[in-house]
Amino acid sequence: MNNYQQYYVSNNDYFGLLETYTKSQYWKGKPYIGEYLDEKTGGWLKGEERSRYYNHSTYNDLIITGLIGLRPRADNIVEVNPLLPAGKWDWFCLDNILYHDKILTIIWDRNGTKYKKGKGLTIWSNGKKIASATKLMKTTGRI
Repeated sequence: MNNYQQYYVSNNDYFGLLETYTKSQYWKGKPYIGEYLDEKTGGWLKGEERSRYYNHSTYNDLIITGLIGLRPRADNIVEVNPLLPAGKWDWFCLDNILYHDKILTIIWDRNGTKYKKGKGLTIWSNGKKIASATKLMKTTGRI
């Protein structure tokens, strides 16, 4: 969804599927990560007898590179292209990200009141603001 025009899946679809996946991270009210997940309902197909402690970085990847939108690059440009649909969240902060020997912080603060670092989307490198946008959109800055 970040690399080419998408006609079949929207940011709202991505967010909805991610919500289902997030809710599936529980079994009988307790945190649980395993295999054999029903992709439509988020329910466990095999119960707790199979791979109770199964966890890959997939979930983190879906949040960091998908929802928040940090897109890894080989050059000195930080690219953030959030898949979070407009109007879903008023704020988020992804902090202390080691990236090309710098520490990044990515903040979305719709009104600028949560983090008091400005309104909108801001990208920080080692505490210095390198890019910003007033809405959730592809944003780049140089480190």
